[in-house]
Amino acid sequence: MKPAKKIMAITLPDLNLSEAERRLVQEALTRTGSLVEAAELLGTNRHALRRLIAKHSITWWPYAQQQTGWKRPTRAQA
Repeated sequence: MKPAKKIMAITLPDLNLSEAERRLVQEALTRTGSLVEAAELLGTNRHALRRLIAKHSITWWPYAQQQTGWKRPTRAQA
């Protein structure tokens, strides 16, 4: 018998669809730590999830952050 999963409620103080989408993507990435698993949790595929990450400007660098001496990349000035 599998242990019961703890369900965490995500509350939405307002009915902003864009903010809800962003929070769901962030929560799925945090819970799973994997792009593919987060996409499965959200009922989509990794390509659609990557588009949502870009759309909401979500910074998600799990592999880079695990490396010793990791620094956030600097953006080139235009």
